[in-house]
Amino acid sequence: MDELYVTDPPALRLAPGDTCRVGIPARIIHVIEVHEYDPPQETDWLPRPGLSLLVLRAGEAPDAASEFQGTSIEPGGGVPFTLELLFRPYAFVKAGDDVADADGRAWRFDGPWTWAAYDSAGGVPAWPLTLLTGGVDPVAVATATATGSHEAEASRWRRAAGIQHETSPR
Repeated sequence: MDELYVTDPPALRLAPGDTCRVGIPARIIHVIEVHEYDPPQETDWLPRPGLSLLVLRAGEAPDAASEFQGTSIEPGGGVPFTLELLFRPYAFVKAGDDVADADGRAWRFDGPWTWAAYDSAGGVPAWPLTLLTGGVDPVAVATATATGSHEAEASRWRRAAGIQHETSPR
């Protein structure tokens, strides 16, 4: 895998005692996990992180079977990051929101790709969706899901993340 952090000059050209720059060139990444810590995490490093993101390079597909995939970054950890949101799947709902789908089933949204059916039957919600409870605008949910599907949202994410082959998001 092409690493997120790079050195200038490249690491293979460095010898002990050489000076180099370490950084992250401008690139598209996708966040696969967000961890918030309150109080901030004890790491023996300062500043103590209150937020960490597990990210993958654009084009790298999440692998649910992989125990150690991605790179962790800490936006408030003293490294100057500039992050710009390009695409967030299911931007019309927030974790904990409840919706009813076109088939009359009730669902809870638990995160970027996690839907929990209250009837425990599994699957994904059939669009359009109707907001039952939550902090978002019911009209926005109805409008965003008037057309499309879960698979269409996953396809939009794969395109935005630069993933060429079909894969299920985490």
